[in-house]
Amino acid sequence: MMLEKHYSLSEAARIMGVDGRALQCWLRQDLGIILPRVRHGTKAMIRERDIERVLEIRRDARGGRMHR
Repeated sequence: MMLEKHYSLSEAARIMGVDGRALQCWLRQDLGIILPRVRHGTKAMIRERDIERVLEIRRDARGGRMHR
């Protein structure tokens, strides 16, 4: 059994080359994922597959193709 990789919001945003607030907004709009507010020093983790899904949706939208 393989464990799924998770990223912090800042790590995921850096990898994608976007601002963390933009990624948070995309997760909410495209996937209905609302990240909880966390105390300073803790992290909300995002699954790798959710990052990939957002990238796919955004890539399709830029290309003019319809998406779900």
